[in-house]
Amino acid sequence: MGQELMYDKNSFIIALLLFMALLLVNQIAFALGKRNHSVDNPEMKTQSTAIQTGIIGLLALLLGFTFNMSLQRYDARSNAVIEESGAINRVAMHVSLLGSPNKAEIFEELDQYLALRIKLSQVDQSDTKTRQAINKDVSASQLRLLAFAEKELDNPTKTSAANSFYQALTQLILVENKRTSMLRLHVPEPVLFLLFIVFLTAGGMLGYTSGLGNKRPAFPTVVMFTLIVFVVFIIIDLDRPKRGVIKVNQESLIDTSLQLQEYKLSI
Repeated sequence: MGQELMYDKNSFIIALLLFMALLLVNQIAFALGKRNHSVDNPEMKTQSTAIQTGIIGLLALLLGFTFNMSLQRYDARSNAVIEESGAINRVAMHVSLLGSPNKAEIFEELDQYLALRIKLSQVDQSDTKTRQAINKDVSASQLRLLAFAEKELDNPTKTSAANSFYQALTQLILVENKRTSMLRLHVPEPVLFLLFIVFLTAGGMLGYTSGLGNKRPAFPTVVMFTLIVFVVFIIIDLDRPKRGVIKVNQESLIDTSLQLQEYKLSI
C-alpha cells in the first residue's frame, strides 16, 4: 500500500487535478488545432473526427470496465459484513447451548469482540496506527475465545455442544480474516493511470477538433469534463473502503450487537 502513488491521496484532490488537467490539455490542443484551421484539408478534419470518435469509444469501454471492477469489490465488502454478522450470531447461538458456568464470561468476551469489530469499521483505512492497535485487540480477543472453547472441549458432558461452539468460532476467525483481506483489494493503479491517460487524450482530441473548425463549444465541453471527473470520483470512492464518501453499510453488525444483548439477558 505504501508504494502506491494514488491510493493514499484524497479522492477530491485527484478529481480536481484531473479536471484541471483536462481543461489545460483541451486548451493546448485547441490552440494547435486553430493553427491548422487555415489549411484547406478536409481529409485532416475527417481523420481527426474519426480518431476522436475512436478514443471516446475506448474511454467508454474503460469506464465501464473500471466501474464494474470497483463496484464488484464494494459488493464483496458489503457481503463480507453480512457474512461476519452471521458468523458472530452462530457463535452466540452455540454459546447459549453450552451448559457451562463460564457462559456469561464467554458472552461478555464475544460482546467485546463485536464492539472491537464495529469500532474498527469506523476507522479510516489510512489511519494505520489506530487500525493496527484495534486489530491487535481483536486478535487477543480471538485467542481468549479460543481458550474458552478449549476448556469446553474438556467437559465430557457437553462434548457435542462444545465441538459445535469451537467450529463456529473457527469459522468466525476465517470470516474475519477474509473480510480484512478484502479491504486491501482495489482496482490496480495501472488501470486507473491508463484511464486518466485516455481521459486526457480524449480531452485533447476534442480541443484539437474544435480548433480545426475554429469553433469551441465551451459549455458542453465543461459539462462533459465535469461528468467524466464525477464518474472517476465515484470509481475511486467505491474502491476505497472506510475512507471516502461511499462507505459499506455496517448495520448488520449493529443488529448483531442488539441480538447478542438478548442472548446475554437470557442466561
